[in-house]
Amino acid sequence: MLEKNSRNRRALQAIAIALGLILHSSLANAADKVKIGVIGILAEAGLYVAAERGQFAKEGLEVEFVKGLFGPDAFPALATGQVDAVGGAFGPEMINAVERGVNVRIAGGLSSYVPGFESGYLMVRKDLAGQVKDFSDLKGLKLAILEPRPNITDYFATRYLKLGGLTLNDVQTVNVPFPSMITALKTGGVDAAHVSEPLATIAVDAQAAVKFKPVNTYAPNGLTVAVLQFGTNLLEKSHETGERVIAAYMKGAREYLSALKTPEGRGEMAEILMKYTPVKNRALYDRIVFAYADPDAEVDMAGLQDMATYYASVMGSKPVDAKTLVDASFAQSALKRLGAYAH
Repeated sequence: MLEKNSRNRRALQAIAIALGLILHSSLANAADKVKIGVIGILAEAGLYVAAERGQFAKEGLEVEFVKGLFGPDAFPALATGQVDAVGGAFGPEMINAVERGVNVRIAGGLSSYVPGFESGYLMVRKDLAGQVKDFSDLKGLKLAILEPRPNITDYFATRYLKLGGLTLNDVQTVNVPFPSMITALKTGGVDAAHVSEPLATIAVDAQAAVKFKPVNTYAPNGLTVAVLQFGTNLLEKSHETGERVIAAYMKGAREYLSALKTPEGRGEMAEILMKYTPVKNRALYDRIVFAYADPDAEVDMAGLQDMATYYASVMGSKPVDAKTLVDASFAQSALKRLGAYAH
C-alpha cells in the first residue's frame, strides 16, 4: 500500500510538473507575440521578407503587422503598449513624444538613401521638363508640400531649394497627399514634388512627370528615411524580445539585399512585396528602383540630427540632440550575435 501511494504521489508530481511546463510555455508564447505598426511601403521591405522567410519565427516571435498605423496616430498606441513597435518615417511626433517624457525611441534603421538605391526623386511636370533645368528654375512654381508641417516633404524642399539659392518663400506650396501626387502633377495642380518609388515610375508611365533629380542629390548622404520605433513594451519590459525583433529584421534585410543581386532574386522579392504592400503590378517591379534595407539596422546619426534640427526649428522647440531619440542597444546586441553584414 505504501509503495502504491508512493507511486501515486510520483505520478501526481509528474503531472503537476508537466502542467507547469505547459503553462510556462503558453505564457512564454503569449509574451513573444509582437505587434508592429506599418505603412505598407517598399522601405519596410526588410520586415516583410523577415516575416515571409520565417526569420521572426526562428527568433521565437509571432509577428503581427498592423497596417495603416504610423506617424502621429501611432504614438498613443506605442506609448500605451497597444503595439510594440512602429515602422515608417522619422517625424516631429517623435521629438514631441520624447519632450513630453513618453518612453519611445528609434531602435534601428529600416531604409536609407545610399548609392544604387535612389528610390526617391524630385519630379517635375512633364510639360515643364524643358523649362526646369536647374534647382533655381523652380522659382515661382507650385510645389507639393504635405500639411501640417514640418514633415519630410518640406524638409526635402528646403534642401533642394537651397541648392538653387531659393527658400519656400520663393515658391507656391500646395497641400497634396502622397496618393494624389500623380493626379496633381498630371493636371497641373502642382509643378514639382518629391515622390518615392513606385509612384515615381508610375508618374512617368502616366506621362504626368519626369524624374528631374534623384533624392541623393539633395538629401544628406546616407540619410535614414525609414526607422523602427519601439515603445514601452520593448523598452521597459522585454529588452531581450526587442533584440530578437531587430535580429529578425536584420536577417530579413540581408536576405533581401542578397536576393536583389540576381533577376531571379528580384522576382522573389517582388512577390513578397506584392503580398505586403499595395503595389500589386508584378511588371512594375522590373522597372522601379528598389528601396534599400539597412542590414545592420544602422541609423545615420548626422542625417537624423539634420532632420531633428529642422523639425525643432519649424515647431519653435528647443534644439534637439538626436542621440536622445535613439536606443541603439537592441541593434548592438543583435550585431554581437549575428556579426556585421558583409557587403
